[in-house]
Amino acid sequence: MPRPIVELTVDGQPMAAAFYSRLVRLEVVDNEADKADTFSAELEDGPAGALAIPRRGAEVKIWMGYAETGVRYMGAFTVDEVEVACLPYTMRISGKSASMRGGLKQPKERHWDGKTIRQIAEKIAGENGLQAKVDSTIGSRKYEWLGQQDESDLHFLRRIVARHGGMVVIKDDKLIIAPRGEGKSAGGQALTTLVITPPMIVPGSCRVKFVDRPRYKAVVAYWQDRAAAKRRQVRVESDPKAKAVLKLREPFASEAEAKAAAKARAKETRRAADSASVVIEGNIAAMAGAPMTFSGVRAGVDGVEFVQKTVRHSFAKGDGYRTSIEAKAKAT
Repeated sequence: MPRPIVELTVDGQPMAAAFYSRLVRLEVVDNEADKADTFSAELEDGPAGALAIPRRGAEVKIWMGYAETGVRYMGAFTVDEVEVACLPYTMRISGKSASMRGGLKQPKERHWDGKTIRQIAEKIAGENGLQAKVDSTIGSRKYEWLGQQDESDLHFLRRIVARHGGMVVIKDDKLIIAPRGEGKSAGGQALTTLVITPPMIVPGSCRVKFVDRPRYKAVVAYWQDRAAAKRRQVRVESDPKAKAVLKLREPFASEAEAKAAAKARAKETRRAADSASVVIEGNIAAMAGAPMTFSGVRAGVDGVEFVQKTVRHSFAKGDGYRTSIEAKAKAT
């Protein structure tokens, strides 16, 4: 049997063997978008509080994998909470992605003139010590004017990018803008599909849910025609079999903006609401945002394309290394 291993550094210093002997459980949660990645660790702290309490703000880097095949870097995290329990003595340490802290969440007042989404993302990334990796199609969208009013950089970017069917992810000191739910990288390349077969699955953990969702005949978006001093609309057809029309509430500054937002929303409404959840033996290839499918599980499930939304890599004494995955239907 492969031997699972974990490796940690705290503020650049590797953990000593005594740390691993006390480690009861370690979990890393990898999220596709909108939420910070997190980690938590539980350790034995006896007798009488033998461990030093780590400082809040310490940087923790984590690797997980197997002694025989190697480890994968899971990311850098900042400790934001430490809890100690007494009699018996234990310690729980938790934190969030290091890149998700600081200026990205501070409200700002400013505007952007004649800038593409790529240019805006690169400016914001630079201000926050990050590297921007932006999808070429989304990044090419240009705005004559954009207002950022009492809005954090992260919220502002997510609001604008969502208009074009994209998502904003902060990982490993990178600000990534990629298509939502397509299993692609910011560069447009398809990420490697994780194929799950019966021997990989922890018994009783596999669930696939097929859900009907509201369908719309068309999506309508509104824009302000300043020259004519009128509010105008654009309409994008979605599902010819449906009857209802979805109207976007947010007003847009131009016809091009409104049409792009309507197209992105129409695509999202056509996306199935199907979902899957499964626990497998620890697998470092499981990654939020990457495609996933089943093979040899059952008819009707095999071959259905999903995108991993939340991936939990966990190591525990007695259970070894396991990976829990929550996935949604892939966008088409």
